[in-house]
Amino acid sequence: MGTTIHRRRPGFTLIEILVVVVIMGLTSAIILPQLGSRDDIKGVSAARGLASDLLYAQSRAIANGTMQFVVFDVGSGKYDVMDSIAPANIISHPVLHTPFEVLFGVAPLRSVSLNSVNFDGNTTLAFDTLGIPYSYTSTTQTLTPLTSGTVVLKSGNATTTVTVQPYSGEIKVQ
Repeated sequence: MGTTIHRRRPGFTLIEILVVVVIMGLTSAIILPQLGSRDDIKGVSAARGLASDLLYAQSRAIANGTMQFVVFDVGSGKYDVMDSIAPANIISHPVLHTPFEVLFGVAPLRSVSLNSVNFDGNTTLAFDTLGIPYSYTSTTQTLTPLTSGTVVLKSGNATTTVTVQPYSGEIKVQ
């Protein structure tokens, strides 16, 4: 009786492996472009930080019954939160206990830049004792009720806009 029994060895055939590789390739070709870059995430994170700082200044104006200012400097890529413009008095950061100044382009905001600031043509936003936003003109030292306010942050190719609504002072990240 010279019959031989052929047993199939455990494992995958070449065809099975190729089918799995093709399926994985198609899946990654569809999914990866939809993930986006980390730049958009960094920009949104920085914009939410800015929105919370604006909200803090607004809340502080209401709680203390004094004007609060957020002074932006696009050229230097920073903003300061102040309780007085003349003389300039930067408030203390509530957590860090350092002057409340946020600088873009350095850690942790290394890849985020301050692209543009426009509060009715000015770069200073003020909140009164009711939390109502104002545009501050430094040359004439006048406050005007805000009609339009935006701050645009840029991270790589992604831009994120923070808007301040007139009258209500509602702050939105878009």
